[in-house]
Amino acid sequence: MKLNHINLYSHDTEADRAMFEHYFGMRTLVVRGTKMAIMQDDDGLVLIVNHFDNKLDGFDYPKSLDILHIGFIQESREAVDAMHARLTGDGWETQSPHETHGAWSFYFRARGGYFIEVTTLTPVRPEEAYQGKWQ
Repeated sequence: MKLNHINLYSHDTEADRAMFEHYFGMRTLVVRGTKMAIMQDDDGLVLIVNHFDNKLDGFDYPKSLDILHIGFIQESREAVDAMHARLTGDGWETQSPHETHGAWSFYFRARGGYFIEVTTLTPVRPEEAYQGKWQ
């Protein structure tokens, strides 16, 4: 099974589309004014950002960065640091990169309201980490 798409509510679809293109190499497939942008990565994952207020009844994202976010894996600690330097150099407010769960990562808030994590691969050991808690 393969994850096909992610659909995120965005307070600013135009800014988010530009960010995903500029920093994360996404290609825009469809733009519907300021209401929706559909993008795709090199692996075929489709990312949709939408601003359909009439369907949300005052929806907003949590203030805590670790509750709801999307993540982009980088090849190395140096690549995470380089992305951090690009973002902060362009005026984005970010956390400082730090060690978390065995990975090197940082978070920042997209203009659309949700958080984005930039990280190295996190070592996952289900048997040791969860000891059957998900069964």
